[in-house]
Amino acid sequence: MKIRINNSAGLSFNPKIDNQYLSLVQNFNTQDYLYFFNSCFNNLSQTKKIFFLNKYGIELKCEYKNKNSFSFNFRSDDELSIKGVLNRE
Repeated sequence: MKIRINNSAGLSFNPKIDNQYLSLVQNFNTQDYLYFFNSCFNNLSQTKKIFFLNKYGIELKCEYKNKNSFSFNFRSDDELSIKGVLNRE
């Protein structure tokens, strides 16, 4: 799955995700996601490896792998879990 974040358009998914899950993902606003991803890519390193953002019963977590990639986990209380890798383009 590819997830793109745009300041004006928000999140887009390829392939599209079910509306039930889309509403969970949309609990965070674009600024929340920008803060999260900027923190992952700009603040993590070999010495500070994990960043969490918890809000609305949802946890976003990224973990440093190397300077251009991070593991990513989106988990909700409703048992939705999206796991993957974030790569800097």
